[in-house]
Amino acid sequence: MSKIHVVTDSGSDLPLEVQKRLGIRVVPLTVQFADEIFKDGEEISTTQFYERLQTSGVMPSTCQPSPADFARVFEEVAEPGDTIISVHISSKMSGTYQSSVLASTMLDSSITVHNIDTKAASLGAGMVAIVAAEAIQAGLELDEVLATVQNTIEQLAVYFVVDTLEYLKKNGRIALAAALFGTLLNIKPVLTLDDGQVAPFEKIRGKSKALKRLQELLGEMKEAYPDQKFRVGISHSNSLEEANSLAKRLQEHPEVDGEILISFIGPTIGVHTGPGTIALFAYPI
Repeated sequence: MSKIHVVTDSGSDLPLEVQKRLGIRVVPLTVQFADEIFKDGEEISTTQFYERLQTSGVMPSTCQPSPADFARVFEEVAEPGDTIISVHISSKMSGTYQSSVLASTMLDSSITVHNIDTKAASLGAGMVAIVAAEAIQAGLELDEVLATVQNTIEQLAVYFVVDTLEYLKKNGRIALAAALFGTLLNIKPVLTLDDGQVAPFEKIRGKSKALKRLQELLGEMKEAYPDQKFRVGISHSNSLEEANSLAKRLQEHPEVDGEILISFIGPTIGVHTGPGTIALFAYPI
């Protein structure tokens, strides 16, 4: 009997326990410090990455997996007649999605790959992969799984606060003018994703107020979906205490469904956000 599999990339920041529990296969991007290259999550840990990021004088970079990398994983997880749902970080942030698309043309024609551009990053992409895997485990048909995935992408809200905009600026993820206001008067901008790209949302003075604003934004989402609950996730770059504190406050909201998922922002995304980032992800169910 044919099966449906879920594959994602390391930019989804899925905790290992979630990967194992839902059978989600992760293809790593690579992170490079000068002439040293590491596979995200396999050859460098999140802790090691942030130590290097803060002590190294070299700005690291990332590189997407090659089509051959994806093809190899696809062939490992799928049998002839199977289907793969390949879920990836925004195509406007990385060439990872395109590598997956190219890899799908290299397989035996009996294996079908549905490539998904989540238009998100970090746990935003990860939560889409979780939705796909849970729908498969619930016994939904392929078209129902894909419809659920698409609906999640369309309704997913992403907001995040960074300690500094320098990393986003240096990596070309946000305009210089937007980076400027983040260096003045302790301004901590709340950022969002607009069609898969980083965009300013609001200017907040002080990080504690910015994190409080994230909590308020969940309440505002409720106004748009008054009769629905929300699945919520938080990712952070070496700021577990702040992430746990935010999760504790958000968990008090009656509209939050189940336990809030917390994950580390790994090297793939951490290269661009830097340490001290807190991100909120939520979608109605």
